[in-house]
Amino acid sequence: MYKTVLITGAAGLIGKALTKMLLESGYSVKCFDLNEQFDRNSEYFKDLPNRDRMSIFCGSILDVNSLRKAIDGCDVVVHLAAMLGVMKTEKDKLGCINVNIAGTDNVINTSVMHNVKKFIFASSSEVYGEPDSNPISEEQTTKGKTVYAVTKMAGEELLKGYNQYYKGLNFTIIRFFNTYGEGQVAQFVLTKWVRNVLNGNNPIVYGDGSQVRSYGHVEDAVTGVKLIIENSISNGKVYNLGNSSQVRTLVELAQEVIDVVSPDKGLNVEILGGFDGSDRDESREINVRYCDTSLAAKELGYNPKITTKEGILRIAKQSNIYNDWPSI
Repeated sequence: MYKTVLITGAAGLIGKALTKMLLESGYSVKCFDLNEQFDRNSEYFKDLPNRDRMSIFCGSILDVNSLRKAIDGCDVVVHLAAMLGVMKTEKDKLGCINVNIAGTDNVINTSVMHNVKKFIFASSSEVYGEPDSNPISEEQTTKGKTVYAVTKMAGEELLKGYNQYYKGLNFTIIRFFNTYGEGQVAQFVLTKWVRNVLNGNNPIVYGDGSQVRSYGHVEDAVTGVKLIIENSISNGKVYNLGNSSQVRTLVELAQEVIDVVSPDKGLNVEILGGFDGSDRDESREINVRYCDTSLAAKELGYNPKITTKEGILRIAKQSNIYNDWPSI
């Protein structure tokens, strides 16, 4: 059994939840992220169980020396660190390419040099672009419509290329579908709507609201990651991780936020019709995209349990919802 796991992007939404789950399960965990991220989340890490088995490494995935120190002695690397957010990555395309491609190459190469036994890469449902059909299986063609999606496609191919030359590196690619949960910044629509409704404001829907998505809670997502770490059948595979039972139109989801968080405030879903002011222009909008997770269910026993209602309640109970990532 693997003993020591490095998580890049450990202070992000998925990274924090995965750190906690692995510590509770007896792993030693090395947490790697930017200093600014750890500063914001210092209380979270201070209160984690079994902290004697956790170590923190501050640095950037663009800094190979920092990565070497963190990766040395690890059995598994879970690479979550990335530049996120449609608006942020479209405004800074070169930065996104640098972090998500060159940075990923640094993490993979350093892992190979330090004889890491298993490498797990966090990709995204964005790589599917506008899918040929729904629900989306892992066999569908990738054809991303944003620079972020293209960088994730490139990361997948980099990993496959390394595997051709370094046969000792077992790898798994995860395509996360709309992961949300406590600790997510309000740059993502579900968290933004919860914050709006808590503040007595209508949730705003861009487009006509008929866009369809499946939303997966972060607790289910990291359960899937742990299953991948612990099952050798996952080597060389690509898995969709999300919740195929929680499929909603955006209007339905926004109404659910109102019904769960503040049903008595007289709020209504505000449908703008267009995309002015949105973080995604109409040419990059995906109409329908939701996941088929049957492969993960069959091979790993993946069975997401958190409904959107429960997930919305958990977000609403937070003491603070940050608007954006820390300034760097």
